[in-house]
Amino acid sequence: MMDQAAKLRELVKERESRDKKAKKKNKAEIIAITSGKGGVGKTSLAVNMAAILQKKSKKVLIIDADLGLSNVEIMLGVTPSYTMKDLIKNNKSIEEIIIKGPYKIDFISGGNGFLEITELSNIEREEIFIKLKKLDELYDIIIIDTGAGISKNVISFLEIADQILVVATSEPTSLTDAYSIIKVINEKNNKIEIGVIINRAINIAEYKKAADIIINTSFKFLNKKISKLGFIYEDKVVRETIYKKAPFAIYYPNSKATSCMNYIIEKVIKEKSEIKRNETILDRMKNWLNPIGR
Repeated sequence: MMDQAAKLRELVKERESRDKKAKKKNKAEIIAITSGKGGVGKTSLAVNMAAILQKKSKKVLIIDADLGLSNVEIMLGVTPSYTMKDLIKNNKSIEEIIIKGPYKIDFISGGNGFLEITELSNIEREEIFIKLKKLDELYDIIIIDTGAGISKNVISFLEIADQILVVATSEPTSLTDAYSIIKVINEKNNKIEIGVIINRAINIAEYKKAADIIINTSFKFLNKKISKLGFIYEDKVVRETIYKKAPFAIYYPNSKATSCMNYIIEKVIKEKSEIKRNETILDRMKNWLNPIGR
């Protein structure tokens, strides 16, 4: 028991030392991309956003947090050597589990790793704290591609974000589900900045109508202001590049879809939170990583 206690104190001391050094550096901007229902194109948006940002000399990491249904690796045509589970159970470093994908897109495959964090001992948890801390040193922007819906795991990821991008289509069910997840987010933290993106819009009028439904409903019933971040046209190059396992922003830089993505990214950068947190990514994750019920 004394040996374990001593090791835990040593790990805590090491983490505190790194915390002090990290405070001197800029913290990574965390952008979560989510949706009320699946199949609206949020993973495509995450991958293309990362592709464009890295071309702008930003160091970007995607965390695929669609647990058990990781799609980033499929969209990039990559089989991960390691996932988050290897960080937890197989003593891999954070650098080892980061996949250097094509088009200079770095990502971490969630696999089922995050589901096991609540089962860790205090010592194991501190070791994970120290490893994940490195992300703030390695990247400017961390994009979290969450699962769809309002599960506990999805909400846990959303709570650590600086900005949340809610992706929907113009379909009534998609708009209803988008409002539902905004409602849950707002109940958890009404200060997090939320923006809406409409995917597969036929024209600007359809985009504005769909976005306004979400924005007006959120303000009326939640007194929450939602940013209108833009839309992505229904463009055949999007589907074509999905089959090619490549970002359309790279394959077709002059397409309407890519033009839309560039506009969205400019809006997202301008919408950077006025209440941007000073905490590192790990500081934000502590509540979730701590054992439930302890």
